[in-house]
Amino acid sequence: MRDLRPTYDVQLPPELDVPAVYRALDDAEFHHMRLESQLSRVAQELEALSKLSPGFPPRPKDGPSEPREAPVAAMMSLMSFVDAEMATLHTRKLDLERQLRDAEHALNLCRLRAAATSPELRGERARIYRGVVLTLTGPLPADQGAQLALEYAVQGARWVPTYDLRLPRTLEEGTLRMRASVLQRTGEDWTGVKLSVSTADVARNAEVPELKALRIGRHQPPPARSGWREPPAGLDELFAGYDAAIASAPAPTPGEPLFGSAVRSAPDPQDVSKEAPRGGAGPQREARNKSDLAAPDMAAPPGAPRGAPRPPAPAAPAMPEKMKRMSSASAPSRASKPRAAPMEVLDAPPEMDFDESEEALSDEGGTLGGGGGGAEDRATPRQEPSDALLDYDRLDLASAEAPGARGRLRPRPANVARELQVLTAMNVHVNITTLISVREQETSAIWTVPAPAWSQPPRATSQHFDARFDVEARADVPSDAVWHTVPVLTVPMGLAAEYVCVPSVEPRAFRTVRLENRTPYPLLAGPVDVTLENEFLMTSPLPTMAPGSTQRLGLGVEESIKVARNTRFDEATGGMFGGSTMLTHQVSVELANRLSSRVLVEVCERVPSVPLSAEKDIKVEEMEVAPVWQKRTPLPGEPKVEGERAWRVVLQPGEAQTLKATWTVKIPGNKMLGGGNRRT
Repeated sequence: MRDLRPTYDVQLPPELDVPAVYRALDDAEFHHMRLESQLSRVAQELEALSKLSPGFPPRPKDGPSEPREAPVAAMMSLMSFVDAEMATLHTRKLDLERQLRDAEHALNLCRLRAAATSPELRGERARIYRGVVLTLTGPLPADQGAQLALEYAVQGARWVPTYDLRLPRTLEEGTLRMRASVLQRTGEDWTGVKLSVSTADVARNAEVPELKALRIGRHQPPPARSGWREPPAGLDELFAGYDAAIASAPAPTPGEPLFGSAVRSAPDPQDVSKEAPRGGAGPQREARNKSDLAAPDMAAPPGAPRGAPRPPAPAAPAMPEKMKRMSSASAPSRASKPRAAPMEVLDAPPEMDFDESEEALSDEGGTLGGGGGGAEDRATPRQEPSDALLDYDRLDLASAEAPGARGRLRPRPANVARELQVLTAMNVHVNITTLISVREQETSAIWTVPAPAWSQPPRATSQHFDARFDVEARADVPSDAVWHTVPVLTVPMGLAAEYVCVPSVEPRAFRTVRLENRTPYPLLAGPVDVTLENEFLMTSPLPTMAPGSTQRLGLGVEESIKVARNTRFDEATGGMFGGSTMLTHQVSVELANRLSSRVLVEVCERVPSVPLSAEKDIKVEEMEVAPVWQKRTPLPGEPKVEGERAWRVVLQPGEAQTLKATWTVKIPGNKMLGGGNRRT
């Protein structure tokens, strides 16, 4: 492949292929337009009739002064005519207004029906396609064809992860399936496509930066950059015939457009007479680049023939050093060249000023290369282009009409895409710019559609990594800006049922499931639809799980596990000479399993924690705990609670067990805890 250029293709289908809904819409619009035209014509006639009034000839200055007889019969006839016509037109106007209201109602109904059709049919009247023009080299085998794969980015698609967890009544095993809620408004329905979802941002620049080496020692010139080649000598001589043809072309007639040759990169010998002359001074001779204005002595004097030697430039008393170098670089070659170029290098970007364009080429006090003389006086230094001139994907070749830039590569202007759209619209007589703008608004509206409950954007939950998930089966996603659920894959997870109870807050046991991610890729945050056997239970949020991590998923209250908590508080004096107060707390938790299976229950309690500033005055001692508890380690994402303890008890079916704990808080006798000494 030698070249790839993007383009547009607009196709207009035959009238027979247009759906009946759009035919009815066209008829309704035509009928509505015809009624509006008739109503406007009746309004004009009414306005003209209302201005009719009898007129009298002017009285002559030298005529008799006797009063004249008024034409009463003519005036009455005129008034009768105006009244009759006005009554007829008003009746016609009322009838047209009624028909116009009915036509507007029918037009709105047709528009609603057209909007409710498949989005793939909405643009059937003028469908715009993005295309590419490929330039291939080398012969293809005659007996077999070639397969070409083209990847491109399409705006207007969005997805969020969701999950489906199916569990039995025993909560001992289960299946977790990852799903993707996909919403797209690309203009075409995805039917039977192989879909992949990813957390990566396709619009993010992922180019590897080029790091420059720092050397410590003697100064050395920087190494030559790859991808740069000096401009060839004698480049302007290639355009000598073109300049001669342009100079001999006749002047354009008044009213002839001068922009016809702006889209051609080379002159057509048959259309030379249509080109505007480029030899005279005028708007066509304006400089395209600020570097053309660097040396004021480059322009030939008015009336001088093309190709004649130019007189030397007058001496400038205070010319800047940079302008002196540029003028000296172009002066030796003026006598031998038909059109002298200001520089023999690639053009600097148009947005650069004079200093930036010269610094981008790093010309250190010498000639700017090319086909000029002066090699015996000074050596041509090496030229270093800017980064913009080495990005070949964003360069284009200047046309022969660009002064000082023809035959050279230059950065592509930012508005080239819009200009190509305008040119395409001129060729096919379709306002492609408006259609593309409307399509961009429709595609950007998908970000305002609310996401499903508990769902989060994939990029927000995977800020430090990117993951890609391939859908197992082919999917169908219509282009209707509505969320569609697509099954992605079945996730191998480790499931363990646990029951959690915090009797000091709520005397109930809650069902939970420990999920262990056994996949090599992360699971993103999203909602989980939990199904217990064949009954939908609830929807819970699932946090982001890295490979190998464990999270706890709540499933609600378990009524078959009974919990009762009893407390006892004693306050006594103690210590040497009775100078301390001993606050003894006794907690008793009774558990009873009414399920038909064995369960693991985690009972959480909290022992008072002493701040660092009061450790000298307050002491907390755990006296008697049966069975032994331990400090609870929270799972990732769970908050850490100071002084939290946990019992992990296994209960058989129908078994009951009592948990006991006793701790003592020792404080000075002349002090009291804030809020009361009782802490149970």
